[in-house]
Amino acid sequence: MKTTASSRDSLKLELAAEILRRFAEVQFVARGSSMLPVIYPGDCLTVRAFGDGSPRCGDVVLCKIADGFRVHRIVRILGEGSARLYVLRGDALTDEDAPVGGGALLGRVTAIERRGQSLELRAAMGMRLLVLAMVVRHSETVAALLLCWHALQEQDFHRAEPLVAGARKTKTECT
Repeated sequence: MKTTASSRDSLKLELAAEILRRFAEVQFVARGSSMLPVIYPGDCLTVRAFGDGSPRCGDVVLCKIADGFRVHRIVRILGEGSARLYVLRGDALTDEDAPVGGGALLGRVTAIERRGQSLELRAAMGMRLLVLAMVVRHSETVAALLLCWHALQEQDFHRAEPLVAGARKTKTECT
């Protein structure tokens, strides 16, 4: 998910990067559809710093790039040691991103919250979603249909929620 936002959003992203470096975990709301069908716009993502573990192929990572931040999957690792480069791609995209060094990777997405339910990312990646991701990658129509289906599910979820006194969370907040 590519995020090119206003200066206020950019400041929030820089703060999130610093929090990851110091405290090891951050949550934020996903925007964009490049990671369909695993991550939808509006999902709350939990990102943890790598700590002692190094990034691996298949990890969904938060990456700082020149024009912002993005959440994409590591599809290839080039080189060894400190010269290692990571090639990322959104699950719904056909083209890979330009390789980035390890310093650009801020953390691994470990959980997704959608419609009040917490999903472990590893558990969310069943064979059914992998196949659907391949179909979405080659069909903008299927991607658009998935986004419409998701929007309808969101409407049903919010209609079914009981009214709560007090302030409600906005789409830029997570629990």
